[in-house]
Amino acid sequence: MIKGLKITGIILISLIVLILAAGLIIPTVFRDRIKEKVQTAINNSVNANVSFDGYRLSLFKAFPNASFSLENLSVTGKGDFEGDTLAAVKSAGIVINLKSLFGDRGYEVKSVVIDEPFVNAIVKKDGKANWDIAKVSGEPGNGTGDQAGTAAAAGKGPEGEEPSGLKLMLRKFAINNGRVNYTDYESDMQAAVSDLDFLLSGNMSGSQTGLDLEMNAGKVDFVMDEIPWLTGAALSFRAGIDALLDSMKFTLRDNVLKLNDIALNFSGTAAMPGDDIDLDMVFSAPGTSFKSLLSLVPAFYMKGYEDLKAAGTVALDGAVKGVFSSADSTLPDVLLNLKVSDGLISYPALPEKISEINIDGKVQTVGSDMDKTVAEVSRFHFVLAGNPFDISLTMATPLSDPAVNVMAKGRIDLAKLQQAVPLDSVTLNGLLDVSLDMAGRMSMIENREYEKFRAAGNMNIADMAVAMAGMPDMKISKASFSFSPAFAELTGMNASMGEGSDFSLSGRLENYIPYLFSDGILRGNLSLKSDHVDLNEIMEYIPSDTVETDTVPMEVIRIPEDIDFTLDALVGTLNYGMLAANDIRGNIVIREGVVTVSETGMKALGGSLLVNAVYDTRDTLKPAVDAEMLVSAVSIKDAFGAFKTVKRLMPAAEGLGGNVSAKIDFSSILGTGMMPLLNTLSGTGEINSESVQVLQSTSFDRMKNVLKIDPAYTNILKDIRATFIINDGRLWIKPFDTKLGRIKLNVSGDQGLDQTINYLVKAEIPREELGQAAGALMSTFASQAAALGFSAAPPEVIRVNLNVGGTVGNPAFTPSFAGGSVSSAVTALTDTVKSEVTEKVNEAARQQADRIIKEAEDNAKVIREKAASSAETIRSEADLRGKKLIKDAEASGPIAVAAAKKAAEALNREADKRATQIVAEANKRADEVLATARTKADEILR
Repeated sequence: MIKGLKITGIILISLIVLILAAGLIIPTVFRDRIKEKVQTAINNSVNANVSFDGYRLSLFKAFPNASFSLENLSVTGKGDFEGDTLAAVKSAGIVINLKSLFGDRGYEVKSVVIDEPFVNAIVKKDGKANWDIAKVSGEPGNGTGDQAGTAAAAGKGPEGEEPSGLKLMLRKFAINNGRVNYTDYESDMQAAVSDLDFLLSGNMSGSQTGLDLEMNAGKVDFVMDEIPWLTGAALSFRAGIDALLDSMKFTLRDNVLKLNDIALNFSGTAAMPGDDIDLDMVFSAPGTSFKSLLSLVPAFYMKGYEDLKAAGTVALDGAVKGVFSSADSTLPDVLLNLKVSDGLISYPALPEKISEINIDGKVQTVGSDMDKTVAEVSRFHFVLAGNPFDISLTMATPLSDPAVNVMAKGRIDLAKLQQAVPLDSVTLNGLLDVSLDMAGRMSMIENREYEKFRAAGNMNIADMAVAMAGMPDMKISKASFSFSPAFAELTGMNASMGEGSDFSLSGRLENYIPYLFSDGILRGNLSLKSDHVDLNEIMEYIPSDTVETDTVPMEVIRIPEDIDFTLDALVGTLNYGMLAANDIRGNIVIREGVVTVSETGMKALGGSLLVNAVYDTRDTLKPAVDAEMLVSAVSIKDAFGAFKTVKRLMPAAEGLGGNVSAKIDFSSILGTGMMPLLNTLSGTGEINSESVQVLQSTSFDRMKNVLKIDPAYTNILKDIRATFIINDGRLWIKPFDTKLGRIKLNVSGDQGLDQTINYLVKAEIPREELGQAAGALMSTFASQAAALGFSAAPPEVIRVNLNVGGTVGNPAFTPSFAGGSVSSAVTALTDTVKSEVTEKVNEAARQQADRIIKEAEDNAKVIREKAASSAETIRSEADLRGKKLIKDAEASGPIAVAAAKKAAEALNREADKRATQIVAEANKRADEVLATARTKADEILR
């Protein structure tokens, strides 16, 4: 007996030692191997890059369960989302039933805790989502193919397998301090959640159980169509849930959803029998006060909310019923009702109040047909400083043919508004009078049936002043808008910005109704006049961390693609950095995210400038400029001081005096400061000057010294006419002739943006210009001169070639004797050197010309493709609208159907006409782009 107990004790002790040794040795010895296999297995199953720094496997921390954790987990995209972070987790801990690790019935997971997760969800314009990373059947590495066939052969196909190798015996699922970003470019929607804590607890192993859910988000932002619906909102949800896990049906018990200060209660069920979600819930906010409702408005909630006094009754309720299905994009039906009666807003520290606030609103959607959505605010009334203001709004059929009915009437005294509501860092003054009434369908505007659409009214602004922190003061002494179905007329707008800029605007805004209520394009023809514009003062308000441009810091300005403006401008004087210009006239077209400046002229820098330019921001990562400048009699010194681009491209111009005329054609990608990225700059140009004086130049002084020219000899260069090419980060100058006194010079070569230089200067120096120094110069070339037959006196004209290398700040001159006036050998040598330089310049020109043609072909293709797509959309929409007319008419009999068919045919004819016109105009534009590019290329190659 004793012996048996002793043996049993030895066996137990051995098992304990074995378990302890395994718990210590296995995670250490096989650590790297396990990590490699886990990472490989995950990466083989997803179209993403998954990595983690390390992991821990402990058999003691949660004994008798096993504890497993990952550290610094990262998931980054591939393909269209290459390098984008989809998810990152500081640490993730899982507790697993230790016994299940040694069985064959799957792993039993009891708890999951995730610390500091970050999820970055992105949907591109084409609908591709970065979280769609699961490999489909048949893709390499997804466990299908031969492996699947082997499993099937072994009798382990789907029918014979357990539903999953992973069993959830969860008691706890927690997220600590999480962040979620959601960006949907397809729907123009952005959401961000931070300080997110989530806890789900309960017994999740049974078929019927009770769960407790608690979620808190410290900050929630939501923007849709560039409208911020939520800003810094606090969100929380606490609920008890009765769960039938076998049928995946969940019933809410006591619960509360809080958004800022609004508390909503839900009752009902959510079922997930398959991939769809079936909802049947109602909600209400029985304890919501008017002050709680105002917490959703950032202007009220962000400043002084604690001191806000609000009265009035609020009724807020609704329902969500139906199926959410991603397979066919079905949504549940939603009903939301809001009623506010006798509302009042006041702050003890402010003298004014907003009273008699009455709101009746309803939103109703039909999930199976979102076109049946109706949004209605039948009444929105308030009184401010004795002035009543009323608004009503109804929108229906938002998808097929938006129908709107809008009324706004009243006066707002902006100074009184500021005395009623605390506005952070904003000062307001002025009167706003509004009287507007419009009703009709969008198709009436699109079909130019303006007589059917009711739109009338006006808006007047008087003595408005807006002062905001970080922005120049803005004043509008007067402005008037009058509205009709076709356009809004702007008359007599006089405004000022800052202390030194004034503006006068007039013109028309067309298509404003589709722009306001759908995805229409706002078109306008405006005329701007100004006596003076001080951009220096205005740009002082741009954040100081932006990149410095030619003159002052400035951010890249993104041009909206839903704006189509033609602007004629006339500005008396303009200040921009060191540039002072006057008599500025020009035409500016803003269309499809592109600004086109045509024939814009000004007097500046002692001469005149004419600019044609295209500023393109459609690719927000690579905004580009393509410009042509005609410069006439401009001061070199003033131009060097005004433009940093000139300093970078031609630093030697700093020591030059005189006037220059030029024609410059260039294109470049812009940096974040609207300054050309010089390594992307390409272009051509021609510079002309009758006389350029070298005021100060170390390089020029060294050249004189090498050529033995008297330092007191003239520093004036005559009759300069030079052409250049900018390509691949270098400026190439074609050979050109000039004169320094009676000395003839021929200059050619190139210099880099890194300030390296490679020039050839060929000098023909009359002997008498050197005097006694002629002999000294010839003596430096004694051996070369003898080889060429000049062993006696210096020739009448001494020819010297100077190879100039090094950098702009520290040039190196290497002279070589090129002979005298009678040397045919020297002429041949000179021609050879000239040919080599010319060939280099011509090669740069060919590359530049090829690039211009290629870019033009790509742009022309895009223009044609967009036009074809727009034409197809117009025809399809007309066809659908016609079919809807016919279908709606069927209930009224055959006569109505016949009339509807004729109306449908008319719609299709008009659509075809518009589509054909769009394609024709696009083809014309594409041909013009190609023709212009070919002309530029030919000029470069001349």
